[in-house]
Amino acid sequence: MSTKSTQASSQAMEHLENRLLMRAPRPVQIATAFLDNRGQAFFTVSVALDPTTLSRKTASILTAGTDGVFGTADDVRLYTSVGYRKGRLTLNANVPLNTKYRVRLNASVIKDVNGLALDGEFKAGKPSGNGFAGGNYDVVSATPTKTVARYSTSAGFINMRLFGSTKPITVANFMHYMNEGAWDTTFFHRSAKDFVIQGGGFNVGTNNVIGSVHSEGDIQNEPGISNLRGTVAMARRDDNNPATTADINSATNQWFFNLSNSNTFLNSSNGGFTVFGQVLDDGSLQVMDAIAAIGTVNASSINSAFDTLPVKDAPAVIARGSLNPAGDLILVTRIAQLFDIAATPNVQAHAASVANASAAAPVSSATVFAAKREVKTDTDENENVLA
Repeated sequence: MSTKSTQASSQAMEHLENRLLMRAPRPVQIATAFLDNRGQAFFTVSVALDPTTLSRKTASILTAGTDGVFGTADDVRLYTSVGYRKGRLTLNANVPLNTKYRVRLNASVIKDVNGLALDGEFKAGKPSGNGFAGGNYDVVSATPTKTVARYSTSAGFINMRLFGSTKPITVANFMHYMNEGAWDTTFFHRSAKDFVIQGGGFNVGTNNVIGSVHSEGDIQNEPGISNLRGTVAMARRDDNNPATTADINSATNQWFFNLSNSNTFLNSSNGGFTVFGQVLDDGSLQVMDAIAAIGTVNASSINSAFDTLPVKDAPAVIARGSLNPAGDLILVTRIAQLFDIAATPNVQAHAASVANASAAAPVSSATVFAAKREVKTDTDENENVLA
């Protein structure tokens, strides 16, 4: 090869740049979903959403119309509040207790921060979608196969299975308080290291004053399941020292989470303490442990039960010399039973047929028509979206 051609080749090589093949961003999926029996739907997403695309018109809760069938033209869209923060989407509507409802997230409008439409086709037990942007997330609540209660706390979520078949009196009592919302805005008032965290008896009122949860009266003790780590049991009337309470049939509205396998002495102490539930998953156990690890203060001057009161910043509370209940306490904002989730049958079947006919059409004409119809149903133009 001549010197001239070698130089030309060298110069050509010097002008070439490294090229990196970049994978296109994947559209946002619904990663997890929870629908409860009091009209709240909660979702986590795989990619941050553009909050300007969220409203009660694009994220809605519906009930079945006069035909009693979901996914038909007479479904009724309820006034739905929409909250979004840090990858968590929450919808709330005034649905009668234990009434089945439908949730629809409109992929023709809802986008992620990359501008891609929601990839929302429902898949049981898996993240939503078919790998392509576009596709409504459209589901209905279904009769649960297991009785699961979900604690929403300021430290995270705890899912707990209830032992209704073996502890019917205790579980019926628990579900009564839960279903009437008695434990909304309550807090964990006791934390004993390597022993228990306890709540259910006290709340924070709208005026930021601590109050007491009403009592429906004592219930019969139902011991028999071991007080092991991750189980949940009923406390008794002397909530400050459940291990030594003498009246075995004095449980009312308070419960405690067992933190240790060493708590088995509670199985026989004073007739035994009734375990009625079990923390379901590792994430829930982590939240339980996180609450247990929070520092405590002695606030027995407020109530004798608060001598080991967990607070978010114990040194700050001690230095301040006062308690700000709404800001300092570990709140339980909601406890509700979870429904199972299924695809809205008529809509899912129609969407599948449209997708097969035209893969380029992310939203069916029937879905667009339904969205227009439902906007007319709800005439209040106020939006409720939390960025």
